[in-house]
Amino acid sequence: MPDRRGKIDYGTRLPLRVCLLRDAGISEQRARALITAVDQEFDPYGIDVAIVWIRPWQRPGFTMSAIMRDLAPRPLEPPCDRLVAMVGRHLGDMLWGRALPEVLGAVETTTHTRGYVVSSLGSLNQILLSPSGTAVHEFYHLLGCTHALSKSGCYEQIRALKRHYSSDIDFFPGLSETGELILSRAESDALLSLQTIQ
Repeated sequence: MPDRRGKIDYGTRLPLRVCLLRDAGISEQRARALITAVDQEFDPYGIDVAIVWIRPWQRPGFTMSAIMRDLAPRPLEPPCDRLVAMVGRHLGDMLWGRALPEVLGAVETTTHTRGYVVSSLGSLNQILLSPSGTAVHEFYHLLGCTHALSKSGCYEQIRALKRHYSSDIDFFPGLSETGELILSRAESDALLSLQTIQ
């Protein structure tokens, strides 16, 4: 559907500012390379994906739930529009991946503003979906896009989000679980404070 994407007017170029938490074993260079892949993917939408800061972070556990319980309550500090953890790999992950289902990335669905990406190679699953492919996939979710065979609905959604950007608030809008626009960091933080991540 690339031609469908190219026929939509996405309006003015806007920044999508991401703040990164970097797990042990993930270098700043690696984190920047993954965001560059996302930036290239989002260029046709008139979205410039920019890193605000990269900070060290200690992963709280193996599971998606453990990681999300850590990320969800963290506030979106201005000027961050999204918060993403770059997860590393160690021996425990290799053993976990052989015995149990492996989740290479995820985004919380309450606000679609926080998520993580497994950012280094370490399993057979990543032959099918590389870390850069996973990063691109999860960033579509960070714009509220769902899993679908076609991205045509996602293209319209991206255009709608961009149209609701306000320079006064200076926040790239998000989309709630129920499809309502999230127009500020405070709104995003408030929605997540009401939610318990399992």
